[in-house]
Amino acid sequence: MDRLIILLAILLMVGNNYAFDIPQALEVPIEEEFQLTQTQFNLLYSVFAIPNIGLSIGGGIMIDNMGGRWGVFTFSLLLGLSQLFIFFGGCYHNYCMMLCGRAIFGIASDILHIAVFKMVAQRMPKDMGTAMGLILTVPELAAALNSFLSPYLFEKTNSLKIPLLFGLFLCFLSFLSGLMMIYVDMKYEKVETVKTTEQISVFNFKLTKPFVIMSIITTLMLASYVPFLDNANKFYHERFGFSIMDAGQIVTVGYVVAAITSPIVGRLSDKFTNYRPFFIVVSTIMFFISHLQFYYIPLTTSPNYYSVFGLITLGLSYSCFSSVLMPALQSTVPEDMLATALGLLGIIENFCMAVVPMISGFVYAIGGGIDPMKNVDVIYLFLAGIGVVLSIHLLMENILQPAKAHAKLPTALDI
Repeated sequence: MDRLIILLAILLMVGNNYAFDIPQALEVPIEEEFQLTQTQFNLLYSVFAIPNIGLSIGGGIMIDNMGGRWGVFTFSLLLGLSQLFIFFGGCYHNYCMMLCGRAIFGIASDILHIAVFKMVAQRMPKDMGTAMGLILTVPELAAALNSFLSPYLFEKTNSLKIPLLFGLFLCFLSFLSGLMMIYVDMKYEKVETVKTTEQISVFNFKLTKPFVIMSIITTLMLASYVPFLDNANKFYHERFGFSIMDAGQIVTVGYVVAAITSPIVGRLSDKFTNYRPFFIVVSTIMFFISHLQFYYIPLTTSPNYYSVFGLITLGLSYSCFSSVLMPALQSTVPEDMLATALGLLGIIENFCMAVVPMISGFVYAIGGGIDPMKNVDVIYLFLAGIGVVLSIHLLMENILQPAKAHAKLPTALDI
């Protein structure tokens, strides 16, 4: 049944991942139809994260108190409703309506992830590397499909309606997958050996040095991955000479590589848990190397297929993020406060997800010259570089130790 739960969790996230990246796949048409600047377009991604800067911790506490099943039902439903809002915004060329829909979508998506991780962690705590790797990377194939299908649908219909409607349809199917996941989890519920009636509160959570450092590392790596791919179609179009349609297809390479390699990386992470600090260093270095490739590959007006190696490295990096970094972070907190911990992590992550796209849009606007996208990649090199330094510090200090269950407060190593 654990495998079925993972499969349903993957299907649940398909609609989320597909709909999240629809603006990226249709960046040029959206900018032209709504007459947006680069900064205004990036706001569609920043507003996705801004509400969660304050709401993630509340969502995490709710999940810890009310359970993952409640979270999966509530926020998968909210996800579909928010995409309906975005669809109407696109149909009526209402930019403000799309922004509101993206903000609600961001809240639902963030807390839905927390709810899914809570359910999975309770069922398979010893296989979190494999489970999380699959749940985070395989749905990225939906994002890859979006990069190909959304431009194709727009090209055939010359309208934003059909691409947005298909995203709404997938969100509805994902909601049905969530209902099935809840049913299976209830029917084949495993007997819990430890029960607690204590009310979970943020005041019960005690920050530890391993948790803080791992939170910063995972945030930096995510900030060097997601915002970059949000503009990847335009990046490949302007820097490497691909058409918008071809750029959308090339970008899918990173998603496919992550999905294919995550089961292998996850197994290694679960089997060799004592080597996780070393794996963390490797993961951060791979993020840095991928952006070094994007930075140093020269500007060209004809398609440069050597640039695909940067996407391959980036895909491997995200596979390590999903199968190594996230499970390592979760091992630093007690299971009964996992959702609260992920909510705290969400505050940092969403702050970066809100700020980094705006900074990249600003750098692009003031960059000038013939290659402004190269200047943008310096941001991601900087973020990945800080992550490398922190991961080496983690390895040298050897402080990454699993947290134990607690009665009232976590017992992991204090700061």
